[in-house]
Parts: sequence; C-alpha cells; structure tokens
Amino acid sequence: MADQTNQKQPLSAAERQRLFKERQREAGFRHTTVWIHTEAEDEGKQAARDGKPLEPMESKDPMSWAAGWISEKGKQ
Repeated sequence: MADQTNQKQPLSAAERQRLFKERQREAGFRHTTVWIHTEAEDEGKQAARDGKPLEPMESKDPMSWAAGWISEKGKQ
C-alpha cells in the first residue's frame, strides 16, 4: 500500500491566490483595484461596435470608457 502521508494535498484557494500574486509580481505587475463606471463602459463598447476610434477623454470616466472599448474590440 502506498503511504498516504506522501501524497500531495491540494492547495487551498488562498494558497493558489498567493502563488499567483507572487508570479505576477515577479513578472512586473502590480495589483490594484479599479472602479468601472458601467454607463461609460457601455458607451465605450458601443463606440467600438460603431467602428469609432479610441477617444475616451470626452466621456464621464475615460478609464471606464476605454475599458469598454478595448473589451469590445477584443471580441471582434
């Protein structure tokens, strides 16, 4: 019989997340939280569907608008 103490235990979600964060930091990324304004994001998505250029500066929240535009362009 195989000794059960030698079997690898699955990692917890917290441990997997910690390892992922370490790998990302080593790759040059930093973790931050971004608040997305959904209306501006939707406007950016619609602009991408309409073939408009990435010009978010006139929107309520340019970051959200650009995120929507980029997200939609990624689907095309």
